[in-house]
Amino acid sequence: MNDIKGLIRLSALAWLAVGLVIAVYVEIVNAGAVDPLATTFSEYVHVGQGARLVGVAMLAVGFGALTIAGGVRLSGAVWAARLVALFGVGLCVLAVFPQEPMDQPLTWHGAIHRYAALAAFTALPLAGLLLGEVRRLSYAALAALGVFVATFLVDARGVSGGAERILLIFELALLVAFVRRGGFVMQPRATLSFVARTSFPCRDLARQRRTCGRSGCGDRGEPRFGA
Repeated sequence: MNDIKGLIRLSALAWLAVGLVIAVYVEIVNAGAVDPLATTFSEYVHVGQGARLVGVAMLAVGFGALTIAGGVRLSGAVWAARLVALFGVGLCVLAVFPQEPMDQPLTWHGAIHRYAALAAFTALPLAGLLLGEVRRLSYAALAALGVFVATFLVDARGVSGGAERILLIFELALLVAFVRRGGFVMQPRATLSFVARTSFPCRDLARQRRTCGRSGCGDRGEPRFGA
C-alpha cells in the first residue's frame, strides 16, 4: 500500500509541475502583450502561444487532480475524493471548451467554461474542509473564489485576472497540501472501520463479543465443545 501511495504522490506532483511550468511560461511569453490584471489565464488561449499551451496546462493539472483523487480515495475519504475528482474533470472540461475574449458576448462554449470553472473551484476547497487538514487554506480559497466571482457580478472585469491568479495559487496549494498531508493519511475513523470489517466476521467488535457470549465462543471466536 505504501508503494502505491508513493507512486500516486510522484505521479500527481509530476502532473502538477508540468501544468505549473507551462502556465508560467505562457505568462512570461505574453508579458507586455496583455494586461494580466484584467486578462484571465483562460483568455490567453486567444493570444500567441497560449492557443496551444493553455489547454495543455489545464489538462496537466486536471490529470494531477484525478491522480490525487485516487490517493484520497485510498485514505477512506470517499466524498473528499469525489470532490477532488470533480475539480480534475472540471479542468479537463475547461481545456475542451475555451472561453471567448473578454470584449465579446458570452458564447455557448464560454458558458460551459465559466460554469465548469465555478463548479471545479468550489469543489476543491470543500474537499479540504471534509479532510479537515487544510481548513484555513480551504477557507482562503473560498474567499478568493468569492472575490473572483464578484468581479463579474459588479462589472469589475478590470481586476478579474488578478483575482483569478490569487484563486489559482490557493487551489494549487490545496492540491499540493492534499498530497503532502491530508489526502493520503488514513483517517482514524476510517482505519478503525477497516480493521473491524476485515478482522471479525461481525460488523464490529462489540457485536462479535455479544455473539460469542451467547454462543459460547472461545477467545478466537471458535465454539466450545463439551463445556
